[in-house]
Amino acid sequence: MQWFQKLRVTTRLVLSFLVVAAIGAAVSAFGIVQMGRINSAAERLYNDELRALQGTQQANIHLLYASRAQTGLLSASTRGERSAGAKDLTSSLSGLDARLDELKPFFQKSPEGQALLKDYETLAPALKKRLVDFIALINKQPLDISQFDGLVVDENTKLLAESRGLEGVLNKMVAYCDTLAKNSAAQAASTYAGSRLWMVGLALAGILISLGLGGLVARLLARQLGGEPAYAADMVGRIADGDLTTS
Repeated sequence: MQWFQKLRVTTRLVLSFLVVAAIGAAVSAFGIVQMGRINSAAERLYNDELRALQGTQQANIHLLYASRAQTGLLSASTRGERSAGAKDLTSSLSGLDARLDELKPFFQKSPEGQALLKDYETLAPALKKRLVDFIALINKQPLDISQFDGLVVDENTKLLAESRGLEGVLNKMVAYCDTLAKNSAAQAASTYAGSRLWMVGLALAGILISLGLGGLVARLLARQLGGEPAYAADMVGRIADGDLTTS
């Protein structure tokens, strides 16, 4: 610290204040950066994972509505009920398509998401075509279910099995979105906890360094003045009064 002792008093004080200010700036900058990371994780959680989770759940609901409408066609007792059931089935399929179109960009971001999307696109088109064909088949049947063609029962059974297969894919998509949402939430929580520890540590280090610099500057000033300022002032006063015996 010889170089520091050789500096002028003003220079020492300025350097000390600059060090303290630099520590404060470092703590502030670190806090701002970490807040940005937390905000980024929160935005990703809301704009991506949670919205995708909600979308896949809604798609699954549309599929369930389609299956229910399909089964309802079998028990329709009037042409009007059949027409309404067919309309509900078509509407559910349209809702399913709309939700998946919205979700495609999200699932295309990762290999796992792309694989799930591929599984869906493998099963969905064939199922939707068979459901449309099933509506046409039902419309050809008499209202009395006992007079239905045997093909109706076979098609209904196959469609329910295919619907369960697609439902399984949608459930995997829901689980995938849920996992990503939990990971983002955990990352935000981890960033917050780590930032809090680092900022507390930096603040304590800044306090210790400030105290150390203050003590050092005080000792150097006292040494340069020849002791305590009050003692020096007393010595000067006694000499001014003619007391030259003071050493």
